[in-house]
Amino acid sequence: MAHTVNENLLPKIRGFGAFDINACFQCGNCTAVCPLAEESAGFPRRVIRLAQIGWEKKLLSARELWLCYACGECTLTCPRKADPAQFMAAARRFATSRYDRTGLARFSFGSAVGNLALFATLSAVFASLLLSRSKEIVTSHPAFFEFIPGAWIHDIGVALIFLIGLAMVSGVASQILHFRRDRRERSGLAPLAWTDLPRAVAGGLYDALAHVRYRRCAKQQESTPGAVKATGWRAKLREPWAIHAAIFWGFLGLLAATTLDYLFKPIGSYVPPWYPIRLLGTVSGLVCLSGLWMAFQRRCRGESAPPASVFFDWFFLLLLAAAVVSGLAAEIVVYLPRGSAAGVAIFVTHVVLAMDLIVMLPLSKFAHAVYRPVALVLDEWERLSAARGTAESAVARKAA
Repeated sequence: MAHTVNENLLPKIRGFGAFDINACFQCGNCTAVCPLAEESAGFPRRVIRLAQIGWEKKLLSARELWLCYACGECTLTCPRKADPAQFMAAARRFATSRYDRTGLARFSFGSAVGNLALFATLSAVFASLLLSRSKEIVTSHPAFFEFIPGAWIHDIGVALIFLIGLAMVSGVASQILHFRRDRRERSGLAPLAWTDLPRAVAGGLYDALAHVRYRRCAKQQESTPGAVKATGWRAKLREPWAIHAAIFWGFLGLLAATTLDYLFKPIGSYVPPWYPIRLLGTVSGLVCLSGLWMAFQRRCRGESAPPASVFFDWFFLLLLAAAVVSGLAAEIVVYLPRGSAAGVAIFVTHVVLAMDLIVMLPLSKFAHAVYRPVALVLDEWERLSAARGTAESAVARKAA
């Protein structure tokens, strides 16, 4: 298929992260060493080539953007020092900004100043909304929901989830539409069978939840000559996939605890620390915090593989850590014998940070928590359909 080279795409992607992909001359070394590269997903080489020739629609439809787990093998072995791992990270930010219909993702990823300005604005708006319904602080007991009505907090939260949900659904729709358009333009592909979709959803979600490819990536890295294999449970827990899993599952546990708390616990009612939902939130918070702590340690010590952490990576981790720490601190304050203005301040800070986190879902690195599972489902769906097409062709040839 003929395509006119567009020289403007590469500079656009460059604005989403520092890399020198111009040095790449398509030797194919990155795909050869990538533990996850397959015949149907030759990354990062294919994505780099799409950027070099300026084929934006193809790049936005590339599942490889989200199937990459940034192990850094390509950057470590690149003979031209083109830093393909950093390019893939920048391309994911670029794709996130293009999927987002609000335009805020471009502003958020545009610069550190823009990201901080958006965060500060959101925090000020949410704090003002919360305090607009505040009452006199009750110092005899940390009655947070007497200071700010619980119904008001939940109303704001529900409205935010609805609006951000719409923005995220719109982004996912854009991702799927690019995928479908790309398939229509490619010839010789087996048609996607709707009967395979349930299996694709199950397989893709299992892959995302169990970190199947991430673990396979780590296992293949350990098998390379000269690689140091992790031994002992402590070393295993410090592997990149395990750290990511702790953050991921810890966050999911916090989300589940918050949802169950809203559904089954009366607003402002007292429950003991061992109340199942409260216990789930506490344990999940500690698991998430331990993963975040190890992630910070790896980055500070220079142990993390390329790509190098940029401001946007640090910002998301710091925001998530602040939300978790303030939430755990608010839980402690609840059980103190006397309340205080400091306790209420901790509670309000936690609520504001949690709302910031919700809004940043489609606008930051947080978006990969949605776009990656969707890409895994689409990839599995295409694989199942291709296998079905091959089997049907074999049966037809045998019958002939």
